[in-house]
Amino acid sequence: MTNLRQQISTEEWGARTDLAAFFRLVAGYGWDDLLLAHISARLPDGSGYLVNPYGQIFSEVTASSILKVDFFGHRQMPSDFEISPEANVIHGAILESRPDINCVAHIHTVAGTAVSSQENGLLNISQQSMIVHMSLAYHDYQGVVLDPAEGPDLQKSLGDKQHMIMRNHGLLAVGATVGKAFYALYNLQRSCEMQVASQGNDVHLITITDAIMERTRKMFGGHNVRNPETKDLLWEAKLRELRQTSPDFEN
Repeated sequence: MTNLRQQISTEEWGARTDLAAFFRLVAGYGWDDLLLAHISARLPDGSGYLVNPYGQIFSEVTASSILKVDFFGHRQMPSDFEISPEANVIHGAILESRPDINCVAHIHTVAGTAVSSQENGLLNISQQSMIVHMSLAYHDYQGVVLDPAEGPDLQKSLGDKQHMIMRNHGLLAVGATVGKAFYALYNLQRSCEMQVASQGNDVHLITITDAIMERTRKMFGGHNVRNPETKDLLWEAKLRELRQTSPDFEN
């Protein structure tokens, strides 16, 4: 694996580097869940996708260790690791059906799963939740996602949205780039944290009105998480941070 960079295209190495950075950020925020969460990025040539090797925790994933698979989860390069069966169902289905997105992230955080288990779902009570609510979907729980037959249901539930709460399960976010998927996931997770922190003791929560939502839509002209051309200052900043704190992610 040490000379992998010389064996693949510059574009694929860039995708691997970005994806490895995403894993390190998730680990740093404490959003990983042992070996159970997963993040993927479409291969630049469209032949499949990159995904975490099942057996590595997020804090040890590197650009070289990431798996390269087709849309059925079959490895396209040798590795000591396999893909998680759950990851194959979720990421293969979504990436195959959404040509406008190139990264999918799925996590099981405490706050995210807590909100996913609440009947009213995510409440619109913060600026982060307002961003999420402009592009939010829900997917009903069908058990552990191991059956490929759930793939079409996942595709239908997500539709053209960028954020999805998987009932009784966790969170999912997508983006046109790895950086935009990170931003979408950050806002979704942060919204759930704020909601959980605000609940209890019969506190009356103030929800954001439809008028404010419409005003915000007009101000921002919709989401930019699907636009790969938008300069991503946040992602560039997070990469600089990681190069200081965890430079081995680019190995």
